Amino acid sequence: MQVVLTINPSDSRTLQRQLFDQIRGLILENKLRSGDPVPASRALSEQLGVSRNTVMLAYEQLLSEGYIESRPNVGTFVSSSLPENGMSITLRATGGEDFQANDNNGDIHPLSSRVRAQTVISPNRGRFEHDFWIGRVDASTFPVNEWRRILDAKVRYGGARFAEYQDPQGLPELRQGIADHIGPARGVSAKPDDIVVVNGSQDGLDLIARTLSGYAKYFVHEDPCYQGSRFLFESCGFKPVPVPVDQDGIDVSRLPETRRNLLYVTPSHQYPLGVTLSLERRLALLEWAARTDSYVIEDDYDGDFRYEGAPLTALRGLDCRGRVLYLGTFSKSLAAGLRLGFIVAPPALARALREWKSLTSNGNPWLEQSAMAEFMNSGGFMRHLRRIRAIYKARRDVLVQTLKPTFTDAEFKGMRGGMHLSLRLPSRFGDARDIERRAAERGVGIYVPGSGGAFITPDNPRAKDTLLFGYAALSEKSIRIATARIADVVTGSSRGAADG
Repeated sequence: MQVVLTINPSDSRTLQRQLFDQIRGLILENKLRSGDPVPASRALSEQLGVSRNTVMLAYEQLLSEGYIESRPNVGTFVSSSLPENGMSITLRATGGEDFQANDNNGDIHPLSSRVRAQTVISPNRGRFEHDFWIGRVDASTFPVNEWRRILDAKVRYGGARFAEYQDPQGLPELRQGIADHIGPARGVSAKPDDIVVVNGSQDGLDLIARTLSGYAKYFVHEDPCYQGSRFLFESCGFKPVPVPVDQDGIDVSRLPETRRNLLYVTPSHQYPLGVTLSLERRLALLEWAARTDSYVIEDDYDGDFRYEGAPLTALRGLDCRGRVLYLGTFSKSLAAGLRLGFIVAPPALARALREWKSLTSNGNPWLEQSAMAEFMNSGGFMRHLRRIRAIYKARRDVLVQTLKPTFTDAEFKGMRGGMHLSLRLPSRFGDARDIERRAAERGVGIYVPGSGGAFITPDNPRAKDTLLFGYAALSEKSIRIATARIADVVTGSSRGAADG
């Protein structure tokens, strides 16, 4: 497919920036729609008479910002997450300023074109035999019989509670069950009044953004980080500030000294690199929050899974000054389809979050909340966790054992807990994106951060030297078959790099 693009030698912008701006403009003007193919980098470089590397750098930035998506072994396309009716055309206002207007008679808000949605569903679902997409759980582990029994009882004896509005903050019995769980499990001391039940982590982030939109201006986040956090706060008008991550977690020494920030971190199992924030940095981070009058969102998305050693106490458990909002979810420990999560907040913020929850949705459905409360308070949830921890640990062990002979000197991160791990590759393996592409040709989905559901800045070296493996949803047999194919791919890649 050819598109109309031009290179202006007299333009002060770099060639890469010219290409980025023009393709982005075509997407925003609805000339390139969601799902449309984007020209291959080689074809576009030949069309414009520029180096292929220039085109690839422009594509990398478009990919990292969510405008395009790569489908291994198929091609590059305009992102499917861009809403069809949300594309806007750029018009010139009479005052000389650019403004955004849609091509649908004003039905969509002028700012809608700036909204980008996260990718939580694998773009290769149903295409690959073996897909290591991050965040997937094994549906076969869901406690169907016990959950059905609880639901049957709730439906039969629910009575008037079905017909009445409930507390938008969440059912008291569920909030009590959550408090009882996170106390010993995560070192978080909380009262039911400190907890707000939400529709999963994303709903929790939305409530926090609404609550603190008049308080904080900057959204500080790990680089790389969970796409959904960056895109949501960006859409709410916060100014993003990425901060690098190393082997000890976010580099606290590089946090901004501006006042009233909102910091988003995944300290227990950094998303997506898997590293754990050290205790020294946890304490330094809390000191920074107090010094700058900032709030911290601690997303403990897979904190229920720990395979070796005792987990470090959650930031919220170390916080003595009321600066941390703890975000938890049942999407990984039970099922994403239930859409259940929770926020543990300082009392004043918990009240504000409750009001926002009431205003936006009047609370979560009673049936799922009531069933989850029964499941937790009867001991069923802990039994379920013990069972699936053993299953996921066994799969992690198989993955590590079968990958290490191939990636002998790679750095394995995130192995002590969670549902995925990352590999940082030495330079001799070449570009990790090439391994991703060649594995896709063999029916195996492995991902670099930029295509694996994470946001990463274009110049972050982890974009090219890191591979991500989500193992929870794959059987041990599937993992063995997949890693054997990866070994064949890497052996071929290594030979090609050496020969070149």
